[in-house]
Amino acid sequence: MASKTISAYTDAETASMVEQLSRVEQRKPSQIAAAALAFYVRLPAEAHAALRRLEAMGTPEDLNLMRREVTRAISNASYNAAVRQSGPRVREQFGDALDSDDDILSTAVLFSGSPQRSPGVLRVAEPGPAPREPGTEPGEP
Repeated sequence: MASKTISAYTDAETASMVEQLSRVEQRKPSQIAAAALAFYVRLPAEAHAALRRLEAMGTPEDLNLMRREVTRAISNASYNAAVRQSGPRVREQFGDALDSDDDILSTAVLFSGSPQRSPGVLRVAEPGPAPREPGTEPGEP
């Protein structure tokens, strides 16, 4: 796809954040700006209007909550895409061998690579006696 240069001005704090993010992600500042613009312009008009209202009337806490909720939505979408993409590979590797919750759990434990467990073995603690209220132990006053 052909690219086009767009100039933009921003405050010093935002420019500094872009510079820092570009170092962390090992990308050019222009790539960070392009990704941000591509995301924003694809939001519906209602989201643009709501964001402008929030920036004008909201508190810093309101803005932080909005950022956390957007972050959560992006993380959830990424997780769902990964699950959807890995599903066929898991079925290809294991077929329909994962019929029960126990099969799924033991396979998950195997994949977790936990050094304290043997592969494919799930150790579940046996339930012990229910805890007693203080002062009800035998020999206590």
